[in-house]
Amino acid sequence: MQKIKLLEKLKQKELADKNLPFSDTAINLVFGEGSPDAEILFLGEAPGKNEDLTGKPFIGSAGKVLDSLLGSINLNRRDVFITSV
Repeated sequence: MQKIKLLEKLKQKELADKNLPFSDTAINLVFGEGSPDAEILFLGEAPGKNEDLTGKPFIGSAGKVLDSLLGSINLNRRDVFITSV
């Protein structure tokens, strides 16, 4: 539970930081999602339009490929942590 609190604290800090790149034009912060205890981390380059609209990482066409690949090894998004820079 401690990791969840630390991630939430970091997310709130980023939401409040108006000096972050694109903070003045982004609709949503695309922080990340998944298990904070995950042994697998996916780090994307930058959120695209769909990610900005929803605040969720990897939901466009690349996200569909990722979901398919995760499924092929009996994992899903809840089993990994997905974020972007």
